[in-house]
Amino acid sequence: MAQSTTHVCTNCNAPVPNNMSFCPNCGTPASAGNSNHASYAPTQKAPPPYTAYPPQAPPAYQPTPTQQYQPPLQSSQPPPAYARPQKKSSRGILKVGMILLILLILLGAGGFFAFRYVSGRSGNTTTAGVNSEVTPTQAPLTTTPINATVNYASVNITIINAQQATSFADDTSTPSQGVVRLNLHAVQSDAGNVYFASAPSFAYPECFTLLLPGGNKVSMASGGYKDLSGPAQKGDQTTWIDFPASSNLQVNQMILQIGKDTEEQIQVPLTGHADLSQYQPKQSNPNLRVQFGSMFWTLKTVTLKLSDSGTQVDKGKRFLVLTFSLDNPGTEGLNAFPPDYIRLQYG
Repeated sequence: MAQSTTHVCTNCNAPVPNNMSFCPNCGTPASAGNSNHASYAPTQKAPPPYTAYPPQAPPAYQPTPTQQYQPPLQSSQPPPAYARPQKKSSRGILKVGMILLILLILLGAGGFFAFRYVSGRSGNTTTAGVNSEVTPTQAPLTTTPINATVNYASVNITIINAQQATSFADDTSTPSQGVVRLNLHAVQSDAGNVYFASAPSFAYPECFTLLLPGGNKVSMASGGYKDLSGPAQKGDQTTWIDFPASSNLQVNQMILQIGKDTEEQIQVPLTGHADLSQYQPKQSNPNLRVQFGSMFWTLKTVTLKLSDSGTQVDKGKRFLVLTFSLDNPGTEGLNAFPPDYIRLQYG
């Protein structure tokens, strides 16, 4: 006679045949209590318990597992409280990252402005150092009043004074052995002359030289001038020119020479009381009246000068300037250009 083996459901204590995976009464998995069987009944007949519960097995199996087995599923899944610490941790990391980023930005900005400040200070220090080399503090100087005036190329040039020093702060080409500076005031004297328009202004480095004791001649220092050229028409100029000269030399033993080698030159001793009368214009007033045709010509003045109409006279010559007044008592006119009928005879 065949025997059927059963075991007791751990949930409802109902007998469960071994060929069933779930309790026919409550639907609990048979494996949950399979390890510890309460008892075996070899003499018990299988039909009575099997016939009593088979109709209930399908409905008890389908609806019950989702209701009774849900707690084990929930216990196997991670609880919501476990996910929340992860979110807090990520938020904390994000906050720390933002704080670090802000600190980096602040440090970068602070470093940038600190660098600019230090660079500006160092730049100013460097500039000050360069300026101290190119334009140092003014060295002690000796001033000798001159106050001498001569006329060169129709410009009245007054030598105000001579200054001697080892260097000048506003001269970038000061020689190392010393320098003599002449302060000048120049005024164009022939500004109203109609023939002066074509005459260029002179250049100081080309026309001004300094004669040192013993006859040595020195030119102006390279760049040793405030203005390169003299005043143009209607010009009024206050300027200075520099010459390299040892500080051991005496200014009152030096001579300023004005004019090119091809021109009539002017020499001005820097003594403060030089006699420059030989360079001044010489003028006479003959007041001589002569008749030419129907007109009477009166020679008012005769002037000998070294320059006229912005031009310095050539070496060994003089400009002779004649001034006339004309009187025409008749009705006849004279249509002629003066060079056509005026000649100068001398000797």
